[in-house]
Order: sequence, then structure tokens, then C-alpha cells
Amino acid sequence: MEAWNAGKSSDSRSQTGERERKPNAFGPTRAQRISWKAVVFAVTLIPLNIYWIAVAEMVWTGLHFTAVSLPLNVIFILFWLIGYNAVARRISPWLAFSQQDLLVIYIILATSSAVAGYDSLVGLIGVLPHTTWYATVENDWGNLFAGHLPPWLIITNREAVHDFYVGEVDFYGANYWQYWLIPAISWTFLVLVITILLLCITVILRRPWTEQEKLTYPIIQLPLSMSNPKARLFHSRLFWIGFAVAAVVDIINGLNYLYPSVPYIPVRGIRLDHYFTEKPWNAIGWTPIRFRFFMIGMTYLLPLDLSISCWFFYILRKIERIAGAITGWSNIPGYPFLGQQSMGAVLGICIIALVSINRHLRDVIRKVFLGTGIDDSREPLRYRGAVFGIVICSVILGIFAQQMGLSLWVVVTFFLLFLMMCIAMARIRAESGVPEHIMHVVSPQDSLVSLLGTRSFGPRNLSGLSLFVWFSYRKRNYLMPHQLEGFKIAEQARFSSRSVFWFLILATAIGLVSAFIIFPQVLYRYGAEARAGGMRAVGWDTFNRLSDWLQHPRSPDWIGNSFLLFGLSLTFVLTFLRRTLLWWPFHPAGYALATSRCVDDYWFTIVFASTLKWIILRSGGARAYRRSLPFFLGLIVGDYIFACGWSLLGIILDRPMYTVWV
Repeated sequence: MEAWNAGKSSDSRSQTGERERKPNAFGPTRAQRISWKAVVFAVTLIPLNIYWIAVAEMVWTGLHFTAVSLPLNVIFILFWLIGYNAVARRISPWLAFSQQDLLVIYIILATSSAVAGYDSLVGLIGVLPHTTWYATVENDWGNLFAGHLPPWLIITNREAVHDFYVGEVDFYGANYWQYWLIPAISWTFLVLVITILLLCITVILRRPWTEQEKLTYPIIQLPLSMSNPKARLFHSRLFWIGFAVAAVVDIINGLNYLYPSVPYIPVRGIRLDHYFTEKPWNAIGWTPIRFRFFMIGMTYLLPLDLSISCWFFYILRKIERIAGAITGWSNIPGYPFLGQQSMGAVLGICIIALVSINRHLRDVIRKVFLGTGIDDSREPLRYRGAVFGIVICSVILGIFAQQMGLSLWVVVTFFLLFLMMCIAMARIRAESGVPEHIMHVVSPQDSLVSLLGTRSFGPRNLSGLSLFVWFSYRKRNYLMPHQLEGFKIAEQARFSSRSVFWFLILATAIGLVSAFIIFPQVLYRYGAEARAGGMRAVGWDTFNRLSDWLQHPRSPDWIGNSFLLFGLSLTFVLTFLRRTLLWWPFHPAGYALATSRCVDDYWFTIVFASTLKWIILRSGGARAYRRSLPFFLGLIVGDYIFACGWSLLGIILDRPMYTVWV
């Protein structure tokens, strides 16, 4: 019990060991201003960063920088900028970046990476030309839904699509850009509107979560520690030991990838399910055992109750599958209804988060309409401006979707579910710092079809909803957590959060434009048919599901809906028990993440790291936890630096390389 309480107390502080600072005025002093050279440098880096993402994540489907909460590529850049700073200060202090400058660069690059990354624009690029290329007489897509897809949102020119998949063509030299221009402008506009909508919501959520509940934002502790000279992270021997452990393994395994005669250190590739071949035990399905050093480091930052909950509910999920095989329930289509359970949990987390701040929301409404009460002068945007932005963006989204052919009620319900998912993910990230939060089996589209059946929508609505799959399904790089973390960084480093508000919009806009300029050029050179399997998979997933809905109409899934209510109810119960019983070990976010298949890839890493953290807390308490923290931060940085190093070498050699994370 002492270790458990120590774990909770250590997690309630800033993970760097520093106590939470009191909320500060957001207006900068002279020493806290952001230099324009930092903004210009970050903006200049965005296109280069986008090209790196295009080749690594899209063409080679290799190292997925943006699939984790702490982007690998951005930490890599931050690391070398700090090295540059050490040299620049000796030449001229003006040449060096301040901590605030470094953090603004981090915020801008992290946001632009999330916008363009694997679960965002990479997926959209796979959707745009898909039906034109893959529609055949056999699949009958032309009759099923092609006529319901707005031509201003997809690529319809056969020659342009042919060369996109075949490759060996200069995108701009062949003038194919003219067929991409209108869809690119349309989608850029939509994403910018969604970004501003999320930002305005984030402005309203910031104060109660950051200043009143004092959520710890574990994800930002690494960039804060790296950029802060007073933290002396790089002077810690434990940090460099952790760095070396990850680096040595990555170097050896990278050499093994190039030269198989070099021994391989087995950090992945073990499948537990291969040892369970008899019924009913073989029902456990894919169960990998993998060691990922950066995941060990990031899991060490997690609250102990959340990490234990993740692997507990993961194992419970496996038991569900075995029980289903024994009882015959596995023959029920959809069993064990993970998508519905997880969606119920996500909705529950969002509802609880909003109900918990109902007094603040009432104060915001009073401020907007009466101009009295709560002081919003220190906020990134005045509450009146935030609410106005929410209303305007919502109206624009409604008009945009109706131009696509969607009914108003479909637009409202879809975006309501999508926004609730975004708020839930932002809450989970701010409270726990989970390393990755892909919701494999959760999407607003599937939930609506499960709730109401396909006949309630019709072909046009289903087709329109399918075009939104790329930003609402299997999403890892949600924008709202990055936005909220950006505001928290501004508070911790004491610079203007209002500047951050506009930097976030700037990063999104430049990231979108850069991606639409660079992605097609790269794919027309390499050929999407031969490469970019992950990108094409998004297109297949989108339109195969749509085809199935239209060819096999279905009624509401009452069993699935009951599991959604079960997931919602269990989340309420877990939250109540967690707030009532100090010793209660299970976190509702762990249930949501485990049932969504989020932790499938790194469940064993969570078991290992949480056990290690429990032992450290048990033996030495919070003091031992803080002393050992640099070692685990070193694991993260070491793994990131050499993973990105192999990726850059792959770009130079024009070939896939060893990856630590796919």
C-alpha cells in the first residue's frame, strides 16, 4: 500500500521532479519573448520534415514518427538543436536559441507532423485516387457509390491516377497538379476549420484541467527537461547510461538488418499465441512479446494505476476470447464487441470530464453573454472569441458536409461523436501521458451504423461519411492533445500562450500546404502501387467497408449497442470507485485503451515497466523514483535518436532500414 500511495504521489507532481509552479500571467517579459529566428527556423523546417515523413512513413511504411504521443522526429531535431546551442553560445549568445525558442520549435514541428502524419494526410492521399484506380466490373463500385462521391474531393482523371500508382513520373512536369488542386484546397480548408474548432474547445478546457485539477501532462516533461539548462538532464550519468543501452541495441540490430551475419538482439518477434495451439487456448489471438526501449521510458512516466489497468484489461480481454470459445459465444458476429465497448468507454470519459467542470462551463457562458465573472485575460483566446469560433466553425462544417450530400442530422451526430473522441483522448493524454492511443476498432461511422443500421442513412450519407474515415478511424495523432500540451508548455516555460494559439494555426496551415505539395511528387516518383502499402490500406479499408454496407444492408445491432452501454456504465463505475476508494487500482482510461486494441503491440512492455516502477517505489519511494527518472528519459532519447538516424540513412541510400517502431 505504501508503494501504491508513493506511486500516486509521485505522479501527482511534475514528472521531472520539480513541483508544480503556480499559474503565471501569460504576458511575456522581455526575457521571455519568442525570437522571430525560432519561428522562421521552425517554419523553414516544416517542408523538410514533411518530406521525411513522406518517405519514411508513406513510401517505405517504416518508422512511424507520428504514431506515438511524443513524435520521434521532433525529439530528434530538438536533441541536435540543443547540441547546436552548446556550440553557438561559445561563439555568440545571439546565435543560440533560448528555452522558449526551443519549445516553440517543438510545438510547431509536433503539430505539423501530427497534421501530415501516418493517420492523417498520409491516409487521405490513399483515399483520393482509390476508387478511380480500383473500381472494376467485379466490385461494381461504379454503380454502388462512385456517383455519390463529390468530384471536388477526389481525383477522377484516369491518366493522372494511373501514373500516381505506376510511378516514374514528374508530378509537376506532367501538369498533374491541376487535377489535385481543387481536392487539395477543399480538404485543406476543412482541416483548418476542424483545427480552429478544436483549438477553441481546448481554450475552454485548459483552465480547469491545467490550473484547477493540475493534470501533470507527462508527455511534455521530456522536451521541458531537454530544453531547460537548469534541469541538467544531459549532465546526468544515469541519462547517458539509459541512452547507451537503447543506442547499442539499435546499432547492433540495424547492422543485422543490413548484414544478417551480425547477431540480432531479440527485442521483438516473439509470439505468445504460437505456444497455444490447442482449443480453447488458441482463441487468445495475436499476442506479441516486444521490448521497446522508448515505450519502457514513456510507461515509466505513466501513473501506476493506469499502466496496471492497461495490461489488466488486456489480459481480461484475452480471457473473454477464451470464454467465448468455450461457451460458443465466439460464433456470435462481432463478439466480444470491442468496438462498442471501447466507444462506450471513450464517451464515458468525455462525459465525466465535461460534467466535472460544469461550474467552469457555466462561468464561461456567463462571461460570454453577460461579460461578468471569470477573468479570461490570461487565456490563449478570450472566451467570447472561443465560443464565437466554435459556433462559426460548426456552421461552416455543416455547410461543407451538406455540400457533400450529407443530411444535417448525420453531420451533427458524426461530428458530435468525433469531438467527444477528441476530448476524451486529450483528457487521457493530459492526465496520463499514454505512449500511444490508436483506437483500432473505434470510429463514429461504425458506431452510427451499429446504433441505427445502414438503412437509416442511405447510399449518399454512407458515402459522405466514408470520406471522413481518414481523420476519424484508427487515429493516433489527434491534434487536440498537441494543442493542450502546447498551452501547458507555454505556462511551464512562461511565455505567451496567445502566441502559441497562432503558432498552432500557422503550423497546421503550413503543414497542410507542404504535404499537398510534397506527398504527390514523392508518390508519382516512387509509384503508390509498388510502395506505400499502409497508405493504400486506408483506401481499401474505407471503400471495402462502404461497399459492404451498401451490398449487405443491416439493421441496428442491438447486442452491440448493449455492449456500448456496458462500456459506458463500466466507465462510470470505475470512475466512481477510483474517486471513492483511495486503494482502487483500476483506471477507466486503461479499460478504454485495452478494449480498443491500443496496447496490443506494447502490452508486455507496460507489464515490464510498471513492475519495475512498482519495485522502485516500493524500495525507495518517490525519492528513488525521481532519482531513477533520468535513466528512463535516456532510454527514450537514445531509442529515438538512433531510430531516426537509421531512417535518415534509408533516405540517403533510398532503401528501407531497421525500425524500432512500425
